[in-house]
Amino acid sequence: MRIIPLRGAGVAWFKCPACRLKCRPTAVGPDGQCPRCGEARMLKLSFGGRATAPDGGRS
Repeated sequence: MRIIPLRGAGVAWFKCPACRLKCRPTAVGPDGQCPRCGEARMLKLSFGGRATAPDGGRS
């Protein structure tokens, strides 16, 4: 069983540009359409991601 994080750096969300619905990838249809309005193009959002310096240290 896979546990999907609800918060943190690895959280993925999708947003519909037509109806502005934000949902998890599991709620998106098998063909990638919005579950509310059927828009074919969902935008991927990411929250809280941290970029690291190329040398692996903190910037």
